[in-house]
Amino acid sequence: MFRGGPQPINPLARPLRNEDAFNLRFKPVPPEDDEDWLELIRCGGAGEVADTKEEQIARYATEAEKSPEANPDLTELMLSKPDVIVTCSMDYLIKTWDVNDSYRPLQVFEGHLNFVNVVVPCRGDNLLSCSDDYTCRLWKLGDAGSPGELLMTYWIHGFPIKSVCELPGQRAACGGQDKIVRIFSLVTGHTLHRITDHGVCGPEDSYFQKQGCGAVWSVLHLRGNIIVSGSEDATVRVWDIDTGKALGSAQIGHLGWGEEIGATGLGWKLSERFGAVWKLCHLGKDGNQFASCSYDRTICIWDASDLENVRVIRSWKAAENGVLNVSLVGKCHIASCGSDKEVKIWNFETGELVHKIQTRGIASAVAMIDEHVIAIAGGDATLRIYDWSKGKDLTGKHGFYAHDMTLRSVAKLRHSDQAQSNWTTCPIMYQSCKWPECEADSIVALEQMRRVMKNSLDFQF
Repeated sequence: MFRGGPQPINPLARPLRNEDAFNLRFKPVPPEDDEDWLELIRCGGAGEVADTKEEQIARYATEAEKSPEANPDLTELMLSKPDVIVTCSMDYLIKTWDVNDSYRPLQVFEGHLNFVNVVVPCRGDNLLSCSDDYTCRLWKLGDAGSPGELLMTYWIHGFPIKSVCELPGQRAACGGQDKIVRIFSLVTGHTLHRITDHGVCGPEDSYFQKQGCGAVWSVLHLRGNIIVSGSEDATVRVWDIDTGKALGSAQIGHLGWGEEIGATGLGWKLSERFGAVWKLCHLGKDGNQFASCSYDRTICIWDASDLENVRVIRSWKAAENGVLNVSLVGKCHIASCGSDKEVKIWNFETGELVHKIQTRGIASAVAMIDEHVIAIAGGDATLRIYDWSKGKDLTGKHGFYAHDMTLRSVAKLRHSDQAQSNWTTCPIMYQSCKWPECEADSIVALEQMRRVMKNSLDFQF
């Protein structure tokens, strides 16, 4: 995984901003006296020479031998019972719930201006979310009953953000409908890498890209400095987050509806031969395997032990319509959320169906509570706590109303993960994206939101 840091920005080539160039009183600070620039050098974002492999590895070091920050797919971490579960919804809100006290509501996090698509724990006592409001946001967990504290807003681009995940070194990855995977700093908000491959090149002579496909629906931190992305261009791709470069070639695992789709037409490749990838999930295999689900109704299990040759080792049809989400719910079990209004429990080692749960709406996501209990984020705005070994709801029939609109995701949080020994001390600022490009994307996002807000205020019945 680690091969040394990327070629850094030289401090003598630091760009001069337009506002500084036109300011007659502006006097450039020598690099040796510029504290911000020296801090960037210390964190690997600038300097004279690239980090060696050993220096790169040292940036990932934590007091804990194996921390959840660098090893999110640790078996013991994935199978542990949470203390808190966190949900987000199309009602623009994020909420936390106490697992140990009958799922009592704890906090409400308010600030997003559109649907909240994903929320995940971040550095132990924070939450990280993404939204259709073109932003990712960082939140501080607090005491029960207190309002959720917004720490920082990251304006990404003028398209909805559909997925986000935490990365080592106070970074995050996100993807959305602009077809770009971004690695950005949680400290500065700076986009470190801007990866455009999903929107530029793909299989069949870039057929999907020519048809306008390439939105990134899922990003998953696999292990160390490696992430995986899934896109509507039907590919799964592996990336080095320190260089922003691809590892191996784009892989196709979901092969479409085949002849069942009916008569072929102009866009037949988009559905008959290939399937858009919706979600990716860990399997508790220490980052060596992961699962994906697709519009084509299938689930794929991937072997990622060789990052240059990630491959499908098992796949099966899991629903009568698209599979919208998949998540680990036991040592060898995953849950799928189908558009056919069913949540299904599978043995992912064999592809065997273990249990089937009918839902009133289309479930959006599932989180593991313990070996047999799961939390189902419902399309009917409910949070359902269900024991699939007994086929029984634990908080009343169909659960309880958790939000005012459809839930979009549910994730689990352990208090023990908040230990400082689990996290890297210094930010990692390896970057290939220059500031003007990053700033331009943020300006587009802000201008787009201003237009949306103005149109809303101007609207008259």
